[in-house]
Amino acid sequence: MDRSMWNLLQRGRGALQLKPLGCLSNHSTSFCSGCEPEQYYECQACGYLQPWCKGAADDYPEICDDCWGLAEQMHTVIKIPMEFEQ
Repeated sequence: MDRSMWNLLQRGRGALQLKPLGCLSNHSTSFCSGCEPEQYYECQACGYLQPWCKGAADDYPEICDDCWGLAEQMHTVIKIPMEFEQ
């Protein structure tokens, strides 16, 4: 779905006090007990408004799980670890 349409629907669902699109509780409550209305953020990589449960709280908390997966694949290919020890 087009990003602008997705984001419009996500904001509309929040205004109607509905659970965000893409919430993982629709598939399994073991992943998410259910995001509250308006519990979404804008992924800094793709620009989609994603539910909180689809946030990559690991090495890149500002991007969604899908973008995190792409970043992980990229790091594997170029052989640079996702985490840098300081």
